[in-house]
Amino acid sequence: MKTIKLALITFLSISLYLPMALNAHVPTDTYYVFRDAVYMQNEDLPETMLLYTAAKQEIEQTFAGVEKYLALSRCAALMGISFKAAGRDNEAATYFEQGIRWAENSLAINPTSEGYLLLGTNISFLCGVRPLYGLRNIGKIEENAIKAMELDPNNLMAQHLLASRYIFAPWPFSNVRRGVAILDEITSQNYHDLEKDDLFSLYILLEAVCLKQRNNQEAQIWRERAAAIYPGNNFISLLMGI
Repeated sequence: MKTIKLALITFLSISLYLPMALNAHVPTDTYYVFRDAVYMQNEDLPETMLLYTAAKQEIEQTFAGVEKYLALSRCAALMGISFKAAGRDNEAATYFEQGIRWAENSLAINPTSEGYLLLGTNISFLCGVRPLYGLRNIGKIEENAIKAMELDPNNLMAQHLLASRYIFAPWPFSNVRRGVAILDEITSQNYHDLEKDDLFSLYILLEAVCLKQRNNQEAQIWRERAAAIYPGNNFISLLMGI
């Protein structure tokens, strides 16, 4: 049991530094400034929080209903990632919990593929900072990814979420062969049209898979592609200790 718990904690840490990208277009300038600051990691936490507040206020003033809650859920997840990267898990958990609530609010109004994706994503992130929660809720990551794919089979980031869940979960939760097969399906499609943060997250996942398989040469290719999008990001370095 201790071995499974330790492996699960490792998986949940990997999940967090593979931020199963928040797949949607939010047409507010403040959101994009905030998002890129999180991924570039070029601002300290107080400045990032100011950017989060500005994005949140503009979203609340611009959108209503489903669109508002989806956008707020994305913002909460991004702010949580910033706190996690700074080693402040308790504050990170607060934002991931809020992201879950906002995703659930959107689904209560109208079930959408993106709503289930954001719910699964925030649950995954919360698992990464609360391992006991993860032991009880790891199945909800897969459950929500599948629901997202049922509503939109072309939702590549739902496939991304499911693939990482299968590949990096500890036994008996893992299914590496199935996860790699899903990744192969993603890379066989026109994934280059993804939003830049989604594309970055896909490259980070592919790099992590190659490192797991000890294919350092191919891992370097994906690392360079990710670095071309967000040069200042060190998510994979934090994950792998490199």
